[in-house]
Amino acid sequence: MATVTVRFNTDEVVNDLSLMGARGHIALRRALRKTAASVGVLMGREVARDTGLRVGTVRDEVKVRMSDHEAVATISISGARIPLIDFHARGPEPSKGKGRGVTARIQGQQRRYSNAFIATTRSGHRGVFKRQGLSARKSAGAWSKNLPIVQLHGPSLPHVFAKYLPLGVQRAEEQLGKNLEHELSFALSQE
Repeated sequence: MATVTVRFNTDEVVNDLSLMGARGHIALRRALRKTAASVGVLMGREVARDTGLRVGTVRDEVKVRMSDHEAVATISISGARIPLIDFHARGPEPSKGKGRGVTARIQGQQRRYSNAFIATTRSGHRGVFKRQGLSARKSAGAWSKNLPIVQLHGPSLPHVFAKYLPLGVQRAEEQLGKNLEHELSFALSQE
């Protein structure tokens, strides 16, 4: 799991906000929450653009958490690898061993998996699979080939997420000032 922790230095602002009482601290929390959400959206969009996945698929993997007591936001992405079928995989289905393989679009490039095939399992799961080699045979004396199959996956999302960490920190620095100004003016207008 890749994680970026953004710690906001709010020492100078907290002293000024103490004059506003509870409304000042509420405005600060709201500004921090909006900033963290903005960073999460940016990171999800960049990872989706880089991998070629739909933004919704990546958005489900990105989590934004705020600390209750500190000015700390944690944006993380799960380490689960995305099945290759989600990368716009195309090929004959089912191929019955006579297909040309499967092509998938990963990180902007069309890649070909020559011995792979698309299949739907009995449980209804659809995926891209590949038979393992002869060394993975379950029993040498069986009359069938009984070679196990494995599902193929795309690149690791945390690895791609890590490439865009500096961009996320930059967005946090830009947005915090804007969001804090907006929330403070909103809090003052509520008097």
